[in-house]
Amino acid sequence: MSTDPRAETLRLLTSIDVTLKQILSAVSRAPGPVASGPRIADDRDLDSKYGDPAVKFNPKDWSGESFKGSPMSLCPPDFLDQLAESFDYFAEKNAGVLTTSGQPKAEFDRRAARRARGWARRLRTKANGGAPEPTTNSAPAWTGNDWPTGEGF
Repeated sequence: MSTDPRAETLRLLTSIDVTLKQILSAVSRAPGPVASGPRIADDRDLDSKYGDPAVKFNPKDWSGESFKGSPMSLCPPDFLDQLAESFDYFAEKNAGVLTTSGQPKAEFDRRAARRARGWARRLRTKANGGAPEPTTNSAPAWTGNDWPTGEGF
């Protein structure tokens, strides 16, 4: 007895679709740093209605002045760097935890970390007279003629 090739193709495509959805779901829930480095909120996010939240706590290792209650835009960049690290820690700890409204708590923590980093970058840029802060982990632009060579290529 032969099977209908169209039915077999549909079964295979359905199986691939389910597998891809499972992989996407697992990757989006995976804790840990992003391969390209920490994410930073862009100007659009920082300038939005919720882009300058009030600080609700001082990071555990912060030894300077308290900024609890201050908007992020009025905090020093070093404070915001530590605040972002605290939110990264909370995001890892809250992976898989939902808020009372059913939203993933870790995403709120990641968003707060991005905003703290965004404000730190914006404030440093302003302190540098508008020059962007130097980046230490950015890769050079690819020209198209510089293919990697060596083992494995």
